[in-house]
Amino acid sequence: MKAVLQRVWQEEHGVLTFEWILLITVLVIGIVGGLSAVRDALISELGDVAEAIVSLDQSYFIIWPVEAVAHDSAMDGATQSVFVDTNCNRAASCRPPVPRMGQQVNLGGL
Repeated sequence: MKAVLQRVWQEEHGVLTFEWILLITVLVIGIVGGLSAVRDALISELGDVAEAIVSLDQSYFIIWPVEAVAHDSAMDGATQSVFVDTNCNRAASCRPPVPRMGQQVNLGGL
């Protein structure tokens, strides 16, 4: 019996195979754990996307066809245009004077 145990203890055939089996087993356990973590994260993100889609506001509508039309009865260019530069750093509302056609605006030296 002692000789059999001595021979088994010194036997080195199959040692690399056992090491590879052990390494592959550890890798498979790690991959399975990683894939389950990816699955859980993906399910969570898809749940967030579903909640975002459900919470979209559907109370508005657009009448098709959408058409943007700008009617221009005058020729191109600007006639009798006025630029008014005001000091709007005050706390009160800053509404520049609106000139009428042909009227000069006096802003008091601004």
